[in-house]
Amino acid sequence: MAASPRLIMRKTTRNTLLLALNVVALGAGVFAELRREEGMMPEPLTTIDPQYVKAMTIEAAGGRKRVFEHRANGWWMTQPYPLRADANNIPRLLAVLNAPVRKTLDATHYDLANLGLDKPAVTLHVDGALLEFGGEDPIDHDRYVRFGGKIVRIPDRFAIRLTESPEVEIDRHLIDPDATVVEVSIDGTAPRADVANAWKQTVSQQMLPGPSMGSMNAVVELADTTKLEFSIGRKDNAYTVYRADIDLVYMVGEAQAQALLGKAN
Repeated sequence: MAASPRLIMRKTTRNTLLLALNVVALGAGVFAELRREEGMMPEPLTTIDPQYVKAMTIEAAGGRKRVFEHRANGWWMTQPYPLRADANNIPRLLAVLNAPVRKTLDATHYDLANLGLDKPAVTLHVDGALLEFGGEDPIDHDRYVRFGGKIVRIPDRFAIRLTESPEVEIDRHLIDPDATVVEVSIDGTAPRADVANAWKQTVSQQMLPGPSMGSMNAVVELADTTKLEFSIGRKDNAYTVYRADIDLVYMVGEAQAQALLGKAN
């Protein structure tokens, strides 16, 4: 005998309710698992979002003060070099803000001198926040950090980046990518426009603090009438391009140097 329409409707409604309850139970289980996993995740050093940082100052013991600011066209270093910052390096520096906290210490149980925090090895100012980095834990080799009234330990790989030299944190182009080279005068000769592209495109293999003197001089004129002076010389198997106004040496290869001087084949 065929089931009545009413009975079929009751069975369908019951199955729908059971399915809905299963979905709710499954959703609750997933939510609970996410909350459990979230609770197991290590606490970040700060809640500062790196993508919204506007200014950063780093001072390392025995090193030079480095100051950075975020402008409309990206990150720039203002000290010690007024140059565009390396776009790949800034995120690595700012990664320390979200470094995982391995342990939070009770400050009342520790002598700051034993943690290297009486005279921090590195201080980092990010917008209005101050982070102080001390010594290294002798067992786990974590770095002690004081921030927001707390002392914590973080993996040292995040802090060690703050001790890099300024020369590895700046853009490696001889001429800023946003600038336009109009002409170049070499050793007082008539200005040449044919080498403008070489100066615009040359990327240094390495930058070093000056001074360095070269045997040939070049004056690079930009579209905004700015004139940059360089001297070009040779050091071992490489060439140096020295910019005296910022006391910075760009190391380039022989082919690059010849192109800058307009001698390329």
